[in-house]
Amino acid sequence: MRTRRARRPSGFTIIEVLVAVVITAIGFAAIFSMQIGSMQGNIEAREMSAATNLAERYVAAMRREAFQWVSGPRPSAAQSVILGETPAVWHSLTPDPVDHNGRANIADDAQFGSPLARQRFCVQYWVSDRDVALEGVLNVRVRVVWPVGTLDTSALGPVCDPATANGFQPDVSRFRTVVLPAAIRRHES
Repeated sequence: MRTRRARRPSGFTIIEVLVAVVITAIGFAAIFSMQIGSMQGNIEAREMSAATNLAERYVAAMRREAFQWVSGPRPSAAQSVILGETPAVWHSLTPDPVDHNGRANIADDAQFGSPLARQRFCVQYWVSDRDVALEGVLNVRVRVVWPVGTLDTSALGPVCDPATANGFQPDVSRFRTVVLPAAIRRHES
């Protein structure tokens, strides 16, 4: 007589299913965390790139204006350089926050103002003609400041204010900065 073996039911037990679900959930959580970190890193890199490009744009503008700085009074525009100060101090190039193209949010000027509220950057400069070995060369620094990880730009008001530009000390927990050094040849007539 033949004995029948008890057939084991095919399939998975509830414990095996729960272990698989937990392992899968942990894997998905790790992937989502990695994606969030990657997106935040991309945002930081984009802002750093925009700030560097903005600083380069203002250095190029200062180089163009240097050809107007002949003997006599300097241009009175906001981007003109103030010389003769000992020691050199920081000045504000943008009294209001600007976007990555250097445009302020001007509500009534559709041609030149930025219609979107993306003004996250303040641009400041520092100039000295005393500590350069070459005669007629200006030592220039352009600093771009923007808030860390927030779209609230209310903290930029004191940073962009021309009266407080020199006293601004960047707090790395609240602001990011890019400082671009440059040498600008002063045009002499």
